[in-house]
Amino acid sequence: MPWILLGIVVAIVLFILWRRSSVERGARKRDDMVLRELDPLGEKLAGGERVSRDEVVDLALRPHLRLLLHDVLKHYEKLDLFPEDLRTEPAQAEALLAYWLMHPNESQAAPDEVEQLEVIERTPEGEPVRFYAMRFRHHEPHWASKDGWMLGFAGPFFDDDTPYSGNAAAFSTFAKEGEKTPAEVVDWYIDMVHKKTG
Repeated sequence: MPWILLGIVVAIVLFILWRRSSVERGARKRDDMVLRELDPLGEKLAGGERVSRDEVVDLALRPHLRLLLHDVLKHYEKLDLFPEDLRTEPAQAEALLAYWLMHPNESQAAPDEVEQLEVIERTPEGEPVRFYAMRFRHHEPHWASKDGWMLGFAGPFFDDDTPYSGNAAAFSTFAKEGEKTPAEVVDWYIDMVHKKTG
């Protein structure tokens, strides 16, 4: 009997280690895809070449690029080129969700459409925060295109956050729109985080 128990414990530990490394490998793969799209801009900035605001705007309008684009511009001290209208919380929320969905353990691709549904305010630890509930969908030939609109969100956003500070994250249970309300999805997430963190 002890050997069976030891085997189960070893299997669980191996699964946890595999899962953690899978998430990390997936994040690197996603970041490599995004950085390939940003490489031409990065090379110009590294070489001291002039970069136009239009070049940056063209990239920033693609939500899945927005987070790392902001980081690249910050690194080269060119944040003044980042569009002011995309420093807002809704723009950040859209970027977070698109970037998160690209992970190989999620949708493996940025959504083709993202629409904000509502702002959900909560005070999970006594401080008011905002979650941006959104719906998203993929077009053919993506495997999730048959599912139509699904729910996702980004948050929490705090009153004193600076743009793209890294405090907020995105998540989706891939619930189809209409199966749950956005508030139910956000409350489920808050509850799950509290259970994990104690």
